Amino acid sequence: MYVLDKSQVDYILSDIRRNGIEAEELQLNLLDHICCVVENEMSPDMSFEAVYASVLPRFFKHQLREIQEETNLLLTFKNYYAMKKVMINSGLFTALTFIVGSILKIGHLPGSALLLVLAITCLSFVFLPLFFLLKSKEEKVKSAKVILGTGVVFGILFCMSTLFKIMHWPYADLMWLFALGILFFVFLPLFFFTGIRKAETKMNTILASIMILTVGGLLFTLTDLRANVNKESSVEVADLSLHNCLERATLTNENRYQQGKTDSVQLKNEALKKEVRTVIKQITAVKQGLFTYLSEGQLVSEAGLLKRYKGDFQGVSRYFFQETNMHPEEDKLKSTLPTLKLALQKFKTYVEGTYSKDVAAILDLEVGSKLYKSGLKQVSWEYLYFNAVPFEVAIRNLDQLQLEIRIIESACIQ
Repeated sequence: MYVLDKSQVDYILSDIRRNGIEAEELQLNLLDHICCVVENEMSPDMSFEAVYASVLPRFFKHQLREIQEETNLLLTFKNYYAMKKVMINSGLFTALTFIVGSILKIGHLPGSALLLVLAITCLSFVFLPLFFLLKSKEEKVKSAKVILGTGVVFGILFCMSTLFKIMHWPYADLMWLFALGILFFVFLPLFFFTGIRKAETKMNTILASIMILTVGGLLFTLTDLRANVNKESSVEVADLSLHNCLERATLTNENRYQQGKTDSVQLKNEALKKEVRTVIKQITAVKQGLFTYLSEGQLVSEAGLLKRYKGDFQGVSRYFFQETNMHPEEDKLKSTLPTLKLALQKFKTYVEGTYSKDVAAILDLEVGSKLYKSGLKQVSWEYLYFNAVPFEVAIRNLDQLQLEIRIIESACIQ
């Protein structure tokens, strides 16, 4: 085997230093490895320079300095590879969970909320922080680290505001506005003025800034800075009108009960009053059960819940009624749609038999048509009025049931 002389070894060592290897221990290790390979492949009739030139590229992909940079990362960040693996796996998990959760949500299937929460949480608290830590170690320029940091902060705030929005938690809109503020007033100016100074990145910076501004502007158009006054006013007036009708109907009927009647008529009215009280109690129990379910057992006012869920997430009531139908034995979930419908059917049968079928027809429990793109489709009464509607409409339909009961009561009192 050929043995390198001192001048050849010094030449290799000097070349290693010229290629950016600064750590002395790393220089000596590389020198030892390169010398061993050169001595193993070189013969007396071969040129040392030619053999060395063919051996050196085997130790790097682009340039020898990569070994120094990789060593610095490993020394500074001992768990670099483990964190990099976690980052990649968390990114894949987030993407797959988002896809499956979105498909389930489009199909109104159970499990979509859980998957979307897992995806957003993993993206915000695992993938993005690890991405920032690993990339910031690779960046040498301080401005690049600041741009990276602001971008990650925007991403986390954007993800968390989305999570708070779909879970109906407070401060979602505030976080969303903060995220847009960071994007427009911190990240974009830093990114633009840093990149435009360099000739090699000027064009890419301009194009990327235009794309960021456009996408950010489209996102900003989704921000509801001021509520739709006409819509909210009409909804509030409709709710108030319905509640006033209920109160007037109740007071009117109570006053009529107090008037002097014969014993037989009084007994008949009392029997009707008892039936009305039973069915109204059942409707109220369903409404209170829905409120308790949505507020997770906490005491929350009806007005507060209506404001919180108004015009948003039409699956709220559907999830409640599905869960109560599956677990009717639990005390807090004892009021279900099937039991409510049975109580209403019993009341309607009583009115038909005691008073009039025309009066009983006011309470229509058979209607069940829904307008789809392909036309009308027959669905169940409970699906149409409670499962396929937003929270506010489900509550309004329960109030409407009470009003119909009171109208029937008023028509039947003698």
